[in-house]
Amino acid sequence: MSETYVLPTLVKGPFPLPERWLVVNVGWLAVIFRNGVPCRVCGPGRHSTVTGLFTGRRLPATGELSVLLFDNAPQTVEMSADAVRLADARKVGVSAVAVVQPRWSADPESLLDVVARYGVLSSRYGEAAGVRLEADFRAWARRLLRERGHDDVYLALDSRSILAGPPGASTGPGGGLLVVEQFVDVDVTPDPTVIAIERVHDEREIDAAKEQANVALEPLRALLVDLRQQYADQTERAHSIRQAELDVDVAAVYDVIPLFMRDPEAAGEVVKARWETLTQLLGEYADTLPFAAEELKVTPTQLLRSLAQGRVPQPGRDSEGSSLDDIGQLDERRRSA
Repeated sequence: MSETYVLPTLVKGPFPLPERWLVVNVGWLAVIFRNGVPCRVCGPGRHSTVTGLFTGRRLPATGELSVLLFDNAPQTVEMSADAVRLADARKVGVSAVAVVQPRWSADPESLLDVVARYGVLSSRYGEAAGVRLEADFRAWARRLLRERGHDDVYLALDSRSILAGPPGASTGPGGGLLVVEQFVDVDVTPDPTVIAIERVHDEREIDAAKEQANVALEPLRALLVDLRQQYADQTERAHSIRQAELDVDVAAVYDVIPLFMRDPEAAGEVVKARWETLTQLLGEYADTLPFAAEELKVTPTQLLRSLAQGRVPQPGRDSEGSSLDDIGQLDERRRSA
């Protein structure tokens, strides 16, 4: 047991009494020594030689007087017991915070026997009380828990109940200078093997729960994937349409084909192919124009004018004379050649 809980408060002194009077505060008891021998226990209050306190007679006390002060109030201490074996062979650790009462609180006169045994050195009382209380606590815990299983101890609703003695017995350990009045807190350190087994069991339960959740969520997951794909397709389609519209508008500004906005090289190839095709078509058209005009009995100029107006001239009706225009002359030169 830590000396912090016992040595500073359990016993104080010894103090000399040169004035032959003594004041004892509430919560303390005083033992008077006369010439080194304990002779009287004094409770709270003022004590003087007038009443014959020290001599037992109505005469002043003689000899050397000194006093030891004993704490008479409850104290809070910490105790622990390691490797306490249970009924199922498991081992746990038990630590407790307890309120202890000095044994002389119930019988102040018993202090005369106590001081006769331990003398005037105050450190002896704290050491004796602490060692004995720790030993009594370990024995108490082992005696109570050896008939209980691990779950009964570790999973108890009120951990203080595991250190409660049987009905009619003392409330706690203590055969020395301090007696346990009550346990205010008890903590159990579980067996490492049990904790490892519980951890594995919990992990398996978690894995099983995850698997069940995955199975239950599979239809929803498939639906979400389908909706995401539909949304992506719609978005892509809308984006493509909007991009095409934008390409057309920008191409109109720069007087190019819309493909030029996406792939200038491919657009150049398209324009080149168009010009080649158009040139070829115009060449063929120029070659067939004089023959068509001759068949229709019109001049090439008349034929071109009619075609420009969106109509085909009737044979001989649109003739404007037999004179040849430039195209006719070109035709004549082509024939003579």
